[in-house]
Amino acid sequence: MAQVPEISIIGPGKVGTALGVLARRAGLRVAAIAGRSAAGAAQAAKALGGAKACSPAEAAATAPLVLLTVPDDAIAGVCADLAAKKAFRREAVVAHCSGALASGVLAPARESCGCRVGSMHPLQTFPTPEAAVDRLPGAYFFIEGDAQAAEVLEALATAIGGRCVRIAPEAKSLYHAAAVMACNYLAALLDGAAALAERAGIERRTELSAIEPLVRATIDNVFTLGPAGALTGPIERGDVETLRRHISAMRGCDENLRVAFAAMGKLTVDLALKKGSISAATAQKFKTLLSE
Repeated sequence: MAQVPEISIIGPGKVGTALGVLARRAGLRVAAIAGRSAAGAAQAAKALGGAKACSPAEAAATAPLVLLTVPDDAIAGVCADLAAKKAFRREAVVAHCSGALASGVLAPARESCGCRVGSMHPLQTFPTPEAAVDRLPGAYFFIEGDAQAAEVLEALATAIGGRCVRIAPEAKSLYHAAAVMACNYLAALLDGAAALAERAGIERRTELSAIEPLVRATIDNVFTLGPAGALTGPIERGDVETLRRHISAMRGCDENLRVAFAAMGKLTVDLALKKGSISAATAQKFKTLLSE
């Protein structure tokens, strides 16, 4: 496995700071950290203990591994600006941590400075920097890019306790859509369930507390038995009339809730078919009802 060289981090947010903290804990040297504001860089440097707070151009020139942990919509601009200034070391590894973007967005660093480019996305959610430090070890890191860059990024991810998976650059958008559906849409789905319960006269806080054991048990079952094995409920049982009553009761509810309920119902019908708990004829009854 490749050796991890000195690291510069440009973007002292949750992910950048957490990667720096974990790299130092693993015995790696974080030489510099930079951001849009000197205060933000100084605060992150203090958390890392020993890293130099400096400008992005100085950070890019300081180390042979540069992580651009800036927001997704800033990655291309920051990279292009630094490449135009010839700020990167020749043959440095330049990488970002976006799930949605491939390493091709860093092409200016390759073309102007002869860098190797890659991306390293940790599949985890980080509401705070402290949560990021706790959750990065053990997370899966999806990595792509130039061969040398990917090897260095795998070595870095492994050093901080990550599990590495290679992904094709052209697959990044679908991969990220899957992550959004599993994480962000789950939060929205539970908010929708609470909204339906409110219409039934149940206080939102009570509803969220009441469904917590149900949700946790379902998630446990999904990862123990698989999605089809974990499936229960009226569609899994072939109970068309119960679903009909659900749809009738939702008349007058927010249209987005009704559309989401129908869309998830159709996916659930497909899952029940896959499980073999309903017939094709029953599945068609469900889908007709959900399409009305």
